[in-house]
Amino acid sequence: MATNGSSIGEAAKAAGLSVKTIRYYEQIGLVPKAPRHDRFARTGGNRFYGEEEIGRLKFIHHARMLDLSLDDIRQLLGVVEENGCPGGGPEYHLILARHLEQIDKRLGHLRGLRNQIEALMEQNRPPAPIECSWDTCNCLHPGGASAKADGKAVNDIPRDGKDPM
Repeated sequence: MATNGSSIGEAAKAAGLSVKTIRYYEQIGLVPKAPRHDRFARTGGNRFYGEEEIGRLKFIHHARMLDLSLDDIRQLLGVVEENGCPGGGPEYHLILARHLEQIDKRLGHLRGLRNQIEALMEQNRPPAPIECSWDTCNCLHPGGASAKADGKAVNDIPRDGKDPM
């Protein structure tokens, strides 16, 4: 640790990020570029990250671990800059509630996929191999040929992610 702060590599390690990720966050304006310190010849004008910059990087890392979008993180950072800790603010709760809704939709979609894959694993295979082509292959159609209706599987999962059950 240098007297003026941490190098980008040290900051990355402290925040649990890669140097490349920090540079990306700087490039998109999620974090401001750290100040340069060239008072000492050995630094060559490198950027150094203080406790505040590392704290911001840790905050972003924790938010990404919760799978929050960069836009949501940007909003939360705005709240922090205006009011300090976002935990008690309405924006914080709105962002997290919206994120929970998205998670529930994905879970419904995954439950539907799981049901389809279980059905594929349980479907009976013909006793003797049949000639198979792109037009006749039913290996990924739950229920085989009997599940087809107008070229679609009977239990296709809708794109809105809702559980068909």
